[in-house]
Amino acid sequence: MSPGDRSLDALVHRLSWRILLHEPRCGAENMAIDHALAAAATPVTGVLRLYRWSEPTISFGRNEPARGRYDAEGARARGVAFVRRPTGGRAVLHDRELTYAVIVPLRDVRGLRALYVRINEALRSALAELGVAARIADGAEGARAERTSAPCFLAAAPGELVVAGRKLVGSAQVRVGGALLQHGSLLLDGDQGAVLELGGGSAGAPPATLAGLLSEAPPWEAVAKAVIRGFQRTLAAGERVSALRPRETELAEAYRERYASPEWTWRR
Repeated sequence: MSPGDRSLDALVHRLSWRILLHEPRCGAENMAIDHALAAAATPVTGVLRLYRWSEPTISFGRNEPARGRYDAEGARARGVAFVRRPTGGRAVLHDRELTYAVIVPLRDVRGLRALYVRINEALRSALAELGVAARIADGAEGARAERTSAPCFLAAAPGELVVAGRKLVGSAQVRVGGALLQHGSLLLDGDQGAVLELGGGSAGAPPATLAGLLSEAPPWEAVAKAVIRGFQRTLAAGERVSALRPRETELAEAYRERYASPEWTWRR
């Protein structure tokens, strides 16, 4: 067992968990809440947040070049919005999916990779409950992902979840003060084609989706319950609450201005 694994196990055993199920919100609000939860993290509490989007939204990675690459007028005509994430990675279309965010107080850098793997193990456990046998992408797949600037779901990074070589869950991390924020998308349906079409790219193999793997997508609520149980089995996530705390609400309102700003969205 590596030092990162040992420190993660010690952390997991001392954490209490909050589980938040949120109604659909716009991109700026969703990113502001994820950021606020990380900024307000306490040393003894982890958070699992599951949510949706009020409109189809393409999110860019924190440092991903986007200005001049995407057809903003065409996106408006299609009812697609844009937002830039606090985390890295490449463009994702958020539409027919379950989005998760995990916030953990983690000061030991050695635990970052171990936590990334553990979170994806929790998601894999949830998928197994739904009848999907996903596996964690290996280093060869990750090397291919690093050599391409393609949208997120066209290439799997090491540790991400794939089915028959196609990505099903995409995730990204960032440290905010003394906490780690990891969030990502589990695709229920759709092909991510709008990312390529609006970004001027060429079509590739579509990503895996629950609809394609199971003949039809389970209801969002059923997927959310499976994800919660996966985190309970893997990270001992327990308590469920539905409301943000006052400090988190205050921070989310402040961060919303950043994530709604065209200067932030199109800064690169």
